Parts: sequence; structure tokens; C-alpha cells
Amino acid sequence: MRTLSKNTIAVWYVNPSGYTDTKDANDDYTGERTTTFATAVKVYINMFPSNGIVAEQIFGKDASLDMVAVSNDIVFTKDTLIFTSVPVSNFPTTYDYRVSKIVKSLNTYQYGLTRRT
Repeated sequence: MRTLSKNTIAVWYVNPSGYTDTKDANDDYTGERTTTFATAVKVYINMFPSNGIVAEQIFGKDASLDMVAVSNDIVFTKDTLIFTSVPVSNFPTTYDYRVSKIVKSLNTYQYGLTRRT
């Protein structure tokens, strides 16, 4: 019942595509690496607040999550960034949710999401 198509909402997600070395103003490498992201993809997924007993049973009582997403076919990774509106640029500072916990069952994926602070 949690994965009915009438309960889905539109979200956009991006996955990391690689890393680039950071340069300073003198065009010298700083030794830091910046994550680069692929283009945003629009999907429809079931999301609900994590304040209920269902989220407690899936992720445990100690999980500090803001939202739970459930899907049969959408596969996120731990580094996936999720947007509730169309992302424009600068993904690491403008995302709405980050995947923090993943639980895979026989037919579905449950994702614990934390809000950007």
C-alpha cells in the first residue's frame, strides 16, 4: 500500500559522478577534492514523514530521520542528493534531503532521508 502510484510525489535526484582537484586563485592545486554531480533526474517516489511507527520499525528508534522514501524500482546510493523542486545549480548547498539510511527488502527499497541544515 505504501507504493501506490497515486501516493507518489515528484522529486529530482543527483548522484556523484566523480571528483575534481580544487585550485586556488594562483591556479595552484590545494590538495582538496570537490565532488562533481551528474544532471538531475526527475522521478516519482513515495515519501512520508518519519514520525510514525512504520519508520520506527524499519530503521529503529534511534534513527534521527526527517522523511522516509519507499520505492520498488528507484535505486539511490548513500551519496544521493534529493530536491523537492527543480534544481538549478550548486547541488551540494541547495539540496533538500540526503539519503542517510538504506534498507532493502525482498521487493522494495526504504530510504531514510535527512534534511539539509
